[in-house]
Amino acid sequence: MTSEQAAQLIDNTLDLVHQRLQDLESQSLRAEQNALAAEFREWRQPIGGHIDLMVFAHP
Repeated sequence: MTSEQAAQLIDNTLDLVHQRLQDLESQSLRAEQNALAAEFREWRQPIGGHIDLMVFAHP
């Protein structure tokens, strides 16, 4: 995966998370909304302004 593909994957994931957070809010599922927000907090607000990615070679 290229760095551009990884960045696009992150963007797409954050879009889906945002949509899900809105759905949970509209259903008044506050605990689930808080849990999801906490799970992706670092992605949405990365420390230092960027997300560190680790590259692994697949055997």
